[in-house]
Amino acid sequence: MTNLRTIALIGALALLGAVSACKTSVAEDVPGDFTFHGQAIHPAAVSSLYRSANGQINLADFKTNLEASQWEDQPGWWITDFEEDPVSQKSPFFAYAAFAGPVNGGAEIYILSITFNAGETADIDNILLLQKNGSWLGLIRAWNEGSACNGGILAQRMDGENFLYSRELTPLDLLDLSLDVRLSLNAHEDLEATSESCYAAANYVYSLTQDRENLVSVRLYDEPKTDEKGLTDKLRYQSCFNRVFNAYLAEGKTALAPKEVDEFARRFRDECVTPATPGSIDR
Repeated sequence: MTNLRTIALIGALALLGAVSACKTSVAEDVPGDFTFHGQAIHPAAVSSLYRSANGQINLADFKTNLEASQWEDQPGWWITDFEEDPVSQKSPFFAYAAFAGPVNGGAEIYILSITFNAGETADIDNILLLQKNGSWLGLIRAWNEGSACNGGILAQRMDGENFLYSRELTPLDLLDLSLDVRLSLNAHEDLEATSESCYAAANYVYSLTQDRENLVSVRLYDEPKTDEKGLTDKLRYQSCFNRVFNAYLAEGKTALAPKEVDEFARRFRDECVTPATPGSIDR
């Protein structure tokens, strides 16, 4: 009887040990999955990293009661909602999509496309270059923030070692892409620059191995622009810009190489700016 009790006790202890081992085991992270302990890295942790002073965060020490979930509106994205602002009655949020860089057995490299709103009038977009080493996450580089037509980010994807993405362009943003023609223009005085002034999209390629970004092309949106009384006529060059823009559409020139962006800016300068204000151009 004693032997039977002993055997039963040993069996119970072995079972308890097995259960405890299951509870304490930590899932391993697969390089390229952007996870910590087998779970997608919490958007609130990325938000904390983005706003940190030193550009580092230890995921092992990070704690939050906020829920993270896959974003229904954006497949492949993770999102978390913060507490509602009692004044604006808006719920701030932070979301990201992760793109893995080449896996070489060392520290992992990721590019993140992020979208957030912490009380702004429109959602903010940006791109981050991160390094993950064990539980540590480090911010290597942050691009310029954009929002809606003012540099909003879209069409993000990885192609081998290259990250491809596009940015929405206002008329002013489009002209600013020219390297050969530099114009001294003011937003909201000379040209449209609102969240609804989407005229084109700039297509970029960033090489992770070379740490270099190139403008590949600019796509003009194929909807002709019409002048609006009380709006267009309040902007010094907008009506003329619309004429140049519509002429390009009529000529079928909707996909512009970088040099053709220079030509667009030169045509705008010669037809719109130079006759009106000679000497205002910086070459």
